[in-house]
Amino acid sequence: MSAILFGAFIILILAVIVEIVLFVYPTLENYKREMGHEGDYATALIGQDYLEDIFKRTKEAYYSTPEEIRKNQYADDYTDICFGLVDENFMQARSVLETCRIQTRMDNVYFSFFDEENERLVFVIDGNDREYAFLPGQWIANSNGTIDSPRTIERTLKSSWFMPITYGKASGWDATDYNGVYDREGNMIGYMTINVGIDSFGRQISMFLAIYIPVMIIVLVGMAYFAALAVNKRIIVPLNLLAEAARKYMSIGKVEKDVKTDVFKGLGINTADEIEELWNAMVDMEDDVSSAMGQIRAFTARQERINVELDLAKQIQAAALPTGFKEISGGSGFDIYASMTPAKEVGGDFYDFFMIDDDHLAMLIADVSGKGVPAALFMMVSKSLLKNRAKLGGMPSEMLQDINDGLCEDGINDMFVTVWLAVLTISTGEVVAANAGHEYPFITDEKGEFYLYKDSHGIVLGAVDGARFNDYTFTLPKGGRIFVYTDGVAEAQNEAEEFFGIEGIEQNLNRYRDCDPEELIRQMKKAVDEYAGNMEQFDDMTMLSIVYNG
Repeated sequence: MSAILFGAFIILILAVIVEIVLFVYPTLENYKREMGHEGDYATALIGQDYLEDIFKRTKEAYYSTPEEIRKNQYADDYTDICFGLVDENFMQARSVLETCRIQTRMDNVYFSFFDEENERLVFVIDGNDREYAFLPGQWIANSNGTIDSPRTIERTLKSSWFMPITYGKASGWDATDYNGVYDREGNMIGYMTINVGIDSFGRQISMFLAIYIPVMIIVLVGMAYFAALAVNKRIIVPLNLLAEAARKYMSIGKVEKDVKTDVFKGLGINTADEIEELWNAMVDMEDDVSSAMGQIRAFTARQERINVELDLAKQIQAAALPTGFKEISGGSGFDIYASMTPAKEVGGDFYDFFMIDDDHLAMLIADVSGKGVPAALFMMVSKSLLKNRAKLGGMPSEMLQDINDGLCEDGINDMFVTVWLAVLTISTGEVVAANAGHEYPFITDEKGEFYLYKDSHGIVLGAVDGARFNDYTFTLPKGGRIFVYTDGVAEAQNEAEEFFGIEGIEQNLNRYRDCDPEELIRQMKKAVDEYAGNMEQFDDMTMLSIVYNG
């Protein structure tokens, strides 16, 4: 209702403005037309020849008189010049203007020209009462009266309705019209100026508004009242129903199983407009939400089952990785430790170590392509094949060749695995290793410092059938160490997307080179985590470290 009443008030103001304009404009146009007719009639009675003559003589007398004399227009020196222009013809012309003024109830009518240099309106023939009339050559300026600017006069001459309006305490409201006076060649020589009182015009406007505004108020208030009733019935009430239904709908628990709501459908809104369309949309929304909640419940149940299965797979995968580090190394001449941190619930990295016989230890680290469940399944297959083949003995290159042929024969989802496989002879410290596309290992030199050992790389397992691999040999002295890892360690990134890198691995390995394998790997994991900061782990991280005790 407030909005409607405010709108009605704005309409009322605009209507009043428009009506005033529509009333004032033609009225002023009519005033000006009538004043022009009266001026043309007076000009015709005076005669063209005399008008040209009196304008010429007045201008000559005015401009030939020094400014020191004419600036005091009431002094005897100047009035003697002005009286010299007054003759019988002048008095007859002034009488015509005076009669015209009285008969038409004008405030004044006079002929004049504009002295732009001194900004004066100079009188030629003044039709005012004799005691107030100016002599030819006398003038008014803003210093001793009020005159219009040449720009205002020019606008008045060109407009069919515009007239400057002034207010005087004695005369009230006056409108001034200017008509050009031209010689026989068509040159403008001055103006015929007509002043007319428009107090009656103001009273007409006041009377018009006194009637028009109350009528408009009654009409608009009535329209606003009926509009408010219509708006209340067709908009407010339906919207309130929808709002109340929405509050009720939001209070209903929709997560419970088999909850189907029917809040909006019972409203029965029939407004045949956008509100009814909104109601229909809310009904459809309610049905869609009920259907979606059912799907969400089903999806959530499936997801819970998947999470349980993934958790079980994670436990199975963790159980498949050896953890008996102390049992296998106790009193056997070496210490070994390894860890695997998956990027997802389950990973594709794995490690293994086991005794082939009393004097030979097999150790390996591998990285399956991809992540998640497929990589984890492929990891289990690869790990089983590698361990079973290694226990049969032979050179590491032969073991990798046999595993590669088996994986290529099965063709499991075009997946592959990188492997570093080595056999340590415990009695001598000799290590025989082969590399199937895996990262370079780190070993220690004679000073006990870790360095990157760039071994001979073969192709990854499972990519090319019949691939062959090369063995290489090195001997660990007493206290010698090996550190192998997957690419998830080197490719860990910080928030600036910079890699931890081989340099980071080597730097931290040498910082903690005197630690036992378990502490060394723990410190390496801590260093990687601190470097990555808040960045999410992108790839599985697996590390294996061994120290040869001799």
